[in-house]
Amino acid sequence: MIMANRPLTLALSAFVLITLLASCASNPNANYSHPAESAQMDVIEIQTGNETEYTPTSDLLFAVMAGELSGKLGDLESSQVYYAQVLELTDDPDIIERAMRVAIRSKDWPQALHAAKRWAAVQPERIETQQVLGVLFLSTGDVDGAEQSFLKVMQAASDSPRQGFAIVMATLSQVKHVENSLALMERLVSQHFTSAYGHLAYANLAMGAGKYRLAVDESELALGFNPKLTKARILRARALNALGDHELALKEMQELVELEPENYEQRMGYAQMLLQASLYLEAAEQFEMLLEIRPEEINVAYMLGLTYVQAREYEKGQFYFQALVDENRRLDESFYYLGMIAEELGDSEQAQAMYLEVAFGEWYLEASMRLADLYYETEGVDKAREHLKSVRDDLQDVGNVVRIYLAEGSLLYQKQHHQLAYEVYSQGLLEFPKHFDLLYARAISSESLDQIDMFEADMRSIIEADPKHVDALNALGYTLVNRNLKISEAKSFIERAYALRPLDPAIIDSMGWLHFRLGNYRESESFLRNAIDKTYDAEIVGHLVELLRATARQREANDLLKQARDRFPDDEYLQKLNQDLSAQ
Repeated sequence: MIMANRPLTLALSAFVLITLLASCASNPNANYSHPAESAQMDVIEIQTGNETEYTPTSDLLFAVMAGELSGKLGDLESSQVYYAQVLELTDDPDIIERAMRVAIRSKDWPQALHAAKRWAAVQPERIETQQVLGVLFLSTGDVDGAEQSFLKVMQAASDSPRQGFAIVMATLSQVKHVENSLALMERLVSQHFTSAYGHLAYANLAMGAGKYRLAVDESELALGFNPKLTKARILRARALNALGDHELALKEMQELVELEPENYEQRMGYAQMLLQASLYLEAAEQFEMLLEIRPEEINVAYMLGLTYVQAREYEKGQFYFQALVDENRRLDESFYYLGMIAEELGDSEQAQAMYLEVAFGEWYLEASMRLADLYYETEGVDKAREHLKSVRDDLQDVGNVVRIYLAEGSLLYQKQHHQLAYEVYSQGLLEFPKHFDLLYARAISSESLDQIDMFEADMRSIIEADPKHVDALNALGYTLVNRNLKISEAKSFIERAYALRPLDPAIIDSMGWLHFRLGNYRESESFLRNAIDKTYDAEIVGHLVELLRATARQREANDLLKQARDRFPDDEYLQKLNQDLSAQ
């Protein structure tokens, strides 16, 4: 907020400062952006006249201007040095606040803490100073100091701890130092142990930190002190749901909506929980009731449309999306889903008409890609490619242009036009050399064309630039193993990928296939069965079939192959394994 009679007007809300603290603390590579470049409220106004409350000395004036100019030029280190001098030359709270902000930007936590203490000393009546000081104490691991600051926040907020806990919880939810924040909240709650709102605030903080059992326990304490505290019951249900106790969570929410059938927020929470449990028709029933309570809520109509699509009740979903179109609301999303519904109902012409109505943003890109699929099916490959080229030519954003190259290549690859896909990716790489996604996609196309040298060159190019590119490591290693090439080197690639992403079923399968090639059948079987447990994929099952055959377990192999072919009747790999069986 700009204060009219200040020579340096530098208002900055506590919330923005806390967000700044969180982003700096969590992102050590964050770029410095000088405040004056992005926020009008941060423009410095230096005044020198009798009407001001405070006239800067020449040393102060020089230090402030030098600090600002250094920041403007991107020299954060020099800006920090000048503002450190400023702290010793003034008691003006706005200048001190700016010095603190520069220190935060430069991640000089001791200096930031020093500045925050000065700020709090010259403006002890402002809650914001204690909030920021408390967060800085937490960032340096000083929970004791943070406790003193936040106790002052609670005392200043209200005679009742309810409002104080609300402010503390909102502040701490922005802080990345989760364990310190929880430790602080525990201390504050212990001093107001009979406050239901204190336990509710603690439960909220625990929920946000992923400490779901703690959230349940604190919600129950809140309810013990105030059985009518509905928010605590809702929070307990959400925490139980996160812990996997879906039945009890849904029962809790159902009881709440039955007790207060007109309570919009509770019913919304119940509907969302039903969605998370994939109980789409039950969720739709709740959304219908919500729409009766507030018929003007466009977002509820939108959620109803989505929910009915998930439930495969396409005509009902169509009704709500068409209603949104008729009201001229959420047009792009609604036209997109109307197109998708028309596809599901087999009306290609209507689907195309709906997709063509989508005009902006992400929905436009998604509709354009689905439209290309429809053009391919109805008018052939040339029409599909012509459409995607026209979309690409109209785009300015590099990321979106690359996405359309990838979409065109993917469409061609899936339709077995491997050479055309290779050419599309190569064209994209002429425009965006060394782009990882385009290199990776071209490599996959090269492998399909048996151009192993090109495949290997592109994958190695990615890995050379990014040694931890898991997908490239796995793809290169697996392909070499699958073709019985450079097994020792392939082993290194796959093991590096597995170390980086040990729970990925595709990489676990690669480990299993590697050990199969090496003759380590016991290790191979362990990896392959683990991969199948995570995802029942045709290729992974085929690998296990080959292992079982190699270890003379023919009957088990044949039973597994039959089950897989029933699940994936068109899979070429499984068909080949079946032909091998017939030839025996």
